[in-house]
Amino acid sequence: MDDALVAYNSGRLDGAAGCRDEQIAADTEVGADYRIGLLDGRIAAYHLISEVRDILGVTGSLFEGPDDFR
Repeated sequence: MDDALVAYNSGRLDGAAGCRDEQIAADTEVGADYRIGLLDGRIAAYHLISEVRDILGVTGSLFEGPDDFR
């Protein structure tokens, strides 16, 4: 149980940071817990960015096209 919680938390942190550890994700024992945490972290990051955009009053895209961020 402790390994599952550690894997979930690691996945949540990685998801919030926008990265993924393929080795842990492929693990047969804790990979599923890691992937669930990864998804939860990505969702939490999305909600955080959404809230910041609402606070700042940002509507629409920040870029006019897909390559305008450079």
